[in-house]
Amino acid sequence: MTATLIAYVGVDTFWALIVGFKQLVDAADRATTFEELRVEGEQYGRVMGRNAARAFAVLATAAIGSTAPGLATKISNLPGAAQAAVQAEAQLGVRLAAIGSVETVAVSAESVTIALAPGALAMAANGGNTGGSRAWASFSGFKKAMGPAGPGQEWHHIVEQTPGNVNRFGPQAVHNKDNVIPLEKSLHSRISSFYSTIRRDLTGSPLTVRQWLSTQSYAAQREFGLQAIENFSKGIWR
Repeated sequence: MTATLIAYVGVDTFWALIVGFKQLVDAADRATTFEELRVEGEQYGRVMGRNAARAFAVLATAAIGSTAPGLATKISNLPGAAQAAVQAEAQLGVRLAAIGSVETVAVSAESVTIALAPGALAMAANGGNTGGSRAWASFSGFKKAMGPAGPGQEWHHIVEQTPGNVNRFGPQAVHNKDNVIPLEKSLHSRISSFYSTIRRDLTGSPLTVRQWLSTQSYAAQREFGLQAIENFSKGIWR
């Protein structure tokens, strides 16, 4: 239920709901009249918003009388399931079809960690995603948790951490262990400089590689990023 809700509303909205609910509970403890309770409830309603409330209602209704596997079989037929599937892969690294295999969802101030049942990882990892990948709300949070990239190395985003990408895909889709990898410093520098050049032979566009990539899907950007690493490593691209 938790993993599906995150897939529907996104990690950032989910965090806002958690923080807002804690504030609501604290306010309810302090309230001495029904009017005070009503005001706090309306404020949390504004935090939740119409879309999140609708998603929660749909999921709660589907979950009534269902086991976890039973709910998982219903998810693909729910309204908005196609968009939720894209968001689940981009932000959580989990295919929506594997939601029924989720055993735990650990939420901290800087990351969301999804753990799948043994044997379910291959299903979640199909297409290049890993069901147990950790994600962070910022690059600073990633570096705080992971530490230095290593001697002579720097952290490299396969899908770049541009403001456009963060806004489109969510920070957790950008700052996670599958997308941020250690690269040798000179290789990292060459690739970063390459993204600032215009390469019509590769992109067919008058835009810089970085600008052209910003128009592509997450999957297309990741595929291009991996190809860039391989081709620069082998000296095919310069």
